[in-house]
Amino acid sequence: MLTTALRWALRNGVRKGVVEGRGPWLVVAVVAGLWQLARRPAKSQAVRFELHPGERYSIICSDEPVAR
Repeated sequence: MLTTALRWALRNGVRKGVVEGRGPWLVVAVVAGLWQLARRPAKSQAVRFELHPGERYSIICSDEPVAR
């Protein structure tokens, strides 16, 4: 929900603020763009593990946990 609203605000803010030259929409575009940039580092996660001879690993990229 928030991501959809953020994309809408950024898209309309750029279109109406930059292209059409409306000041308040330019502020909306800047705020939405900064919000997206601020959320980006929160998504990434660092994982560190040791792999011993004879062991194997798999990398799975998903938002939902995988049951094993």
